[in-house]
Amino acid sequence: MINQPASVGRRVVPVHVWAELEVDRRIRAIRLMTQLAFNLVLAQSDLLVKESSYVEPTYYPQDPARTP
Repeated sequence: MINQPASVGRRVVPVHVWAELEVDRRIRAIRLMTQLAFNLVLAQSDLLVKESSYVEPTYYPQDPARTP
């Protein structure tokens, strides 16, 4: 007898899993995905703020009193 990996059997498409979930489980899954997306956006915005404090400006406005 040949042992086959478990992944070779019948494949389950996510649509099939979602259709079988109870409504309360779907709501929990949506809330979790929403929270994950929010955390990702928040983490990226924190990185942008932190990065901008280390960046030196490429444009230095001229002092009008020092112009010839």
